[in-house]
Order: sequence, then C-alpha cells, then structure tokens
Amino acid sequence: MKNWKLILLFILIVFVAIQYFALTIEYQDNDFVFAGIIIGFFLILFLIFTVIALNIEYKKYKVLRDLKVFKLASFSLLIVLVAIGMHIYFAIRDSSSIILEAEQNFDLSHIKLELRQDETYKFTNGFALGNSYSRGSYIKNDSIITIDTANSDKLLKSNQLAIRGDQIYMIDSKHRIVDSTFFFIINN
Repeated sequence: MKNWKLILLFILIVFVAIQYFALTIEYQDNDFVFAGIIIGFFLILFLIFTVIALNIEYKKYKVLRDLKVFKLASFSLLIVLVAIGMHIYFAIRDSSSIILEAEQNFDLSHIKLELRQDETYKFTNGFALGNSYSRGSYIKNDSIITIDTANSDKLLKSNQLAIRGDQIYMIDSKHRIVDSTFFFIINN
C-alpha cells in the first residue's frame, strides 16, 4: 500500500532534482536577481520530499530490519553528492588568477572582461536585474587578444581585441577598430 507513496515521492524527487540542476546550470551563465529564491524553492522541495521518503522508509525498516528499504533515501543522497560536485566544479572553474581586467560602466549596465592565467576569459554583460556570462579560451600575442568565440551576448562583433593604451577595442582582421564607442577600460 505504501509503495505507491514511494513511487510518487521518487517521481517528485527526480522532477525537483532535474529542475534544481537545470536552473543551477542556467544561472551559472545568467544570474538573475531572484535566482537564489527560485533555486532555494526547489532545494526546499527536494529536502521536504526526501524527509518524507526517509520517514516512510524508516518505518518500514523498524518492521523489516532490512537496510535495503532505504532505496529512495540512498538515491536522494546520491543526488546531494552530485549537486555538491557540481557546485565544487562551478567554484573552481573561475578560480584561476586574473591577469588583466577591463570594464566599462554605463547607466544601468556594464561590461567586463577578465583574462585569466590559465588562458581562459570571462566576459560579463551586466544589467539592472542580473548578469550574463560568456567563457572561453584566448590567446594573447603582444597587444592582440584572440578569443575563441565572438557570440558573447551578440555584443562582441569580432573575436579579436586590441590593447591600445589603457583601453581594449574590438578590431577586424586588418587591425582597425570595429566600433569606437564599444571599448573596455583596463583596471590598474
């Protein structure tokens, strides 16, 4: 009779875990003011469903004295371990030292470029309600920086950047500035 409860809880736990993982991954590249509330809601739902499942399985364990009844609790623990691993990966992904940082602030938005020691970059397009991020690798040759992609929120029109004084501009293949109004100011 209680098997249908465990099956329902299994479905709910899987659904909530998938939503939690999907939103956590999405908000790593697009953070939003209310992202923490939304992700926290799914985390609380997951914990509630896990506690309910653990309670049902513990009552079964008291009767049967068999550890095999803790299937759903074990599955939930596995989900928690995967979530911890995912968060550790996200934490170390941007842990390399920044060797060059440049940004430009506008009225309600800003852009920022970070070049890291491990030859990766992080491009931030910030606005009033959050930020979007693009990451990739780069090659720096003297004052020319070539990034692996130029699709960073469709703001970068070129994958080549040039350092000119204390500013970084987008340049074309002939080293001409693509858009003189769009540049980064190097932070010292």
